[in-house]
Parts: sequence; structure tokens; C-alpha cells
Amino acid sequence: MSSILLHGEGGNAGELKRRVLVRKYFQQADTDKDGKLTKTEWMNVLNYAGVKTTMKEVDDFFKTLDTDFDGKLSFGEFLGEESYIERLFKSMDKNRDGYVSKQEFHALCPNLTDQQVEIAFITFDTNKDDKLNYKEFCKMITQKEQERVQQSK
Repeated sequence: MSSILLHGEGGNAGELKRRVLVRKYFQQADTDKDGKLTKTEWMNVLNYAGVKTTMKEVDDFFKTLDTDFDGKLSFGEFLGEESYIERLFKSMDKNRDGYVSKQEFHALCPNLTDQQVEIAFITFDTNKDDKLNYKEFCKMITQKEQERVQQSK
């Protein structure tokens, strides 16, 4: 749905204008000003605009675009763009099997000790297969980012 907002005529200048306009509306919809849309914020926007929407429809929309599984949509996710976490996961998944192994993890994070990597896998490898799938990886990155934000306050 959101990709429709960016298509049309006008080349790069037209794309930039549409992106700026969409960002403006995105920021207006982001009532708590955290840089992300919640399901409630999105549903309120749609219903206010006269697009009668149920929470199930909003849930389905979010399942498609919420690529970091945090329950909110960043502007990039809203546009259907690859997220920071997706790029990070792909860079760590060296053999492209859809998982990050302990070896792949440690290769890109050599500053971490073997024990720190082990603790991360014990905590976030929920199916205990000694590798992180994308969802497990997202939960780990999201939780670590939230912890950093809390520590900086």
C-alpha cells in the first residue's frame, strides 16, 4: 500500500517531492513523536481520513511492513525499504542460509568475548538450534538498543 505513494511520474525530483510529502504526513501521524507509527496511530489516521479500518486490517498491514518486529513502523519500514536491522542481518549471515551462527556473529563482532556471544545465544536463540533466525536476531538488536537508550537517560 505505501509503495503506491512513491510511484508515479517525475523521475528523481518527483520521487524526492513525494518522499518529502509522505514524511510530512508520517510525522503528523506520529502523535507521540517517537519517529515510529504505532498501530493505533495508523488506525486513527486512516479512520480520520474516512478509510474505515479495523484493527485486524491494521495488524495485517503491520505484519507485512514491521520488519524489525518491534510493533511499530519506522518511516523506512512504512515505505517498504530495507531496514538497518535487515542490512545488519544480511551482513552477518555470510553463507546466506537465513541464520547467523556463533562463528558469523563473532567474526563481525570480534570485540565480544566467546562468553558474551554464548550469553547472547542462550538469551535469544529461543529454539536452541545454536543459530539466530531473523526474528530472534531482531529481538536481540531491539532489546539491546532499548537497553542503551535506558542507560543514556
